Amino acid sequence: MPLLISIIVALAISPTLSAAEKTKASGATKSGTVEGVVTYKADTKRPWRYARHYVKNRKTGELAEAVIALSGSGLNKSASRKPKTVVVDQKNFTFIPETTAIQTGDRVKFLNSDKQVHNVMAFHRIRSFNVNMAAGGTHIETFKGATGLKLPYRIGCVYHSAMRAWVFVLDHPYFQVTGKDGKFRLQNVPPGKYKLEMVHPAGNLNWSQDLVVKAGTTMRVPIHVSPDNKPQKRPEKNGAKQ
Repeated sequence: MPLLISIIVALAISPTLSAAEKTKASGATKSGTVEGVVTYKADTKRPWRYARHYVKNRKTGELAEAVIALSGSGLNKSASRKPKTVVVDQKNFTFIPETTAIQTGDRVKFLNSDKQVHNVMAFHRIRSFNVNMAAGGTHIETFKGATGLKLPYRIGCVYHSAMRAWVFVLDHPYFQVTGKDGKFRLQNVPPGKYKLEMVHPAGNLNWSQDLVVKAGTTMRVPIHVSPDNKPQKRPEKNGAKQ
């Protein structure tokens, strides 16, 4: 009889524990993670004038405001997700943040924290806009079409030509904009073959690598870029790059 009671108690308790364990285990085994650090290697013969803005530690070279994203079939589109709103401020004649990445259907709330009149404009094949913003004003723009990494919205101000920003719109959640530490971490990636891509719009830097994401694993991919990652101006007649 005591043995029977012990079995009954064990059966009563174990489903609750195993459900939590199964949920945790299934999340780990059905998806993978891609992480790494983006660094910039300077070349004294080819100086990058924007390095002082995006590379805080010249020795280690961590690169800020680089956009990392996966591309390929099999990525969850998250069609049922609720749209989010991110904020881009205009302060001290600068867009903050300068680089933003969002998903299709998300909104960007532009603010004007300066005392001067500003403007937000973009000329894009999917949608263009040109809106004046008084001091303290706001403007909300909805981005309904994905543009990927190759065709971001370039935001400017008609009154202050030095002001610029970029909005990248993707149709999946596997992307990130690096901070000062240059780190990125893409989680819950479905197993499969993809291309990991990086762009830095201000520096006009491009990088990509094919990879295979395996379930339950974390793939570490260091991204090292330099002036070699800038697109060449034009090919020579024989097809060789300059």
